[in-house]
Parts: sequence; C-alpha cells; structure tokens
Amino acid sequence: MKRTAILILLLFAIVILVSCEENVSPKGELPEKYAINFILRGDTTFQIAYLSKLYDVEGYDPSTLKTDPAVSGAIIYLKYSDSNEKYYLRDTLDNSNINTAYNTPAKYYYIKNFKPQFGKQIQLQAELPNTNKLSSSSTTPTGLVFDNTKSLSYIPGPLLGRDTTYASIYWNGVGLDVVKAKRVKIIYYYRELSGEKTRHEKLVPIKYSTDGITESIVYNDLSFQNELKIQRQLLTKALKEISDGYTSKGRFSLAYLEVEVLSFDENLTKYYSTNLFYDFGFTVRNYPSDLTNINGGLGFFGSYVSAKKILKFDSQYALNEFGYLTEK
Repeated sequence: MKRTAILILLLFAIVILVSCEENVSPKGELPEKYAINFILRGDTTFQIAYLSKLYDVEGYDPSTLKTDPAVSGAIIYLKYSDSNEKYYLRDTLDNSNINTAYNTPAKYYYIKNFKPQFGKQIQLQAELPNTNKLSSSSTTPTGLVFDNTKSLSYIPGPLLGRDTTYASIYWNGVGLDVVKAKRVKIIYYYRELSGEKTRHEKLVPIKYSTDGITESIVYNDLSFQNELKIQRQLLTKALKEISDGYTSKGRFSLAYLEVEVLSFDENLTKYYSTNLFYDFGFTVRNYPSDLTNINGGLGFFGSYVSAKKILKFDSQYALNEFGYLTEK
C-alpha cells in the first residue's frame, strides 16, 4: 500500500511537471515554480505528499533530467476549516523505495494515522524553505450509507424474487454529481494439512470491455450512479477460480464478499468529468494541460472517502456449488 502510494504520487508529479513545461515557451526563461501533489485517501491512514520544483533540461525531452526535482525542508500541514488544530507531515528520504527515474531514494512527506472525515473542508498549506507558500483546499464527500432494504443481504440472496443476473448494492447520502469508484473482492482462507490457515483476497471483475480487437477485464467501476450491479456469472467464475488446480476443495473456506465504494471530492470529480481517467490506484492515463488547483504554484490536491459493505456466503450455497466451507 505504502509503496504503491509513493509510485502513484511520483507519476502524478511527473505528469504535472511535463504538462507545465509544455506551457512554457521553448527554451525561454524558466519561471521559479513549485508543485505539490497530494491525494487524501479514505481507504488508508497513511497519507503521502510530493513536493517538487519546475525544472529545465538540455533539449526538449524532460525524461533526460538526472537530478531529482523533489524539494525537502518544507513545512506542510493539513487543517480542518472548523478547527485550529494542524496536522503536520514529516519530511523523509525513503531508502526502501528507490525513485527509478533518478536512481535515488524517494523524497516525500507523510503523515500516519490520518483519515479524512466525511463532509469536511480541509485546507492544505505548504511553506517552502525559500518562503514561498502553496495552498489548496478540498471538501470531502458526505457519509455514504448503504441501503439495506434494497441491497442484497448475503450471497446468493433469497430464492424468492432473486435477480438471477445481478447481485445489486445500493446506497444513499451522496449525490449523483459525485463520482464513485467501486471494487469487489472475495476474502477466503486456505487450510494446510497442518491445520494452519492463510488469508487470501481475490478481486471480482465488474465487467469485460473490448476495443474491438482485445478484451480486457474491468475490476473497478467508476460512475456517478449510487448503485453497483455485480454480474452473478462473473462472481461465480471468480469463486471457481479460487481453487483452480486443487482437488481438495474442502480446504477452502469463504469468509465474505467485500464491496468498497470510494466517493470523490469535487476536485477529483472535476478531472474525471473532463476525461482525466483514474483507475483505482489513481494512475493518470490522460490529462489536461492545465492540471493544477494549487494557489501560489502548481500541482493537485484532492480527496476521497471510503465505505465498505460485507456480505456473508450462505454455507449450503458454498458447499453445494463449489465444495467450499464458510467462516463463521
């Protein structure tokens, strides 16, 4: 999780710096500008920010830069608008994560045990060693509440009136003007001959997409809708794949199906709406040249919150359909 977050921010920062370079007259005088990239994640308590300086290179290829443009020594903190308490990020040089672009330890700022609260405006402030200041703000989405009266309550669900095509989950509390990212995974255990059990996770495909030539699996659904329809056919396929290559199906036990929904703030929703696509790890696939919402500099600040729904597996269904046991 930590390594993934670091790589995400490094990539995001490169995109910011490259796109900004393209807006500067070729080989003209380079302005002194700084960029901070920070996505507050509601699915973890470990938050990372990346601070860097706009750079120049010989020629026109930004990938030829050999010196890490990351900036150390800044004071960076978060503050809720209705509170005076400040949450400071720590400056670090991480020898366990090598920035492959420069073959040097990753430089970033982090804070532990911090998860964004629902429906709050949170401010970002960065004071650079040269006294420059960067700032931005994000209002986190309101709390998401699953609608248990309409949603499936367990797998496979009641026989009477069952939708044989989809297992549907619904929620309230967030508007249709907010983008949500949805992911589904199976939590299960495998029991060794010694009796020791190991925990495993398996993602369930949301759908298959094709460009007319190749077919790709989509694990993360991004939309404005307040619902998720899981294709039962794909769920069944994923459950069977758990024990592929094993003859002793009874060594597998199903714990639960986890449905996770991430609600984006206005900043992330805006860029998604203008065809800036993020996958579940927020890997930038396409970006506009004016990708910045930082006062006093460049970069991006946004947030999202997370909610999870747990669905247990019916024991007879697990045994009869797959030969699996279930966890209590």
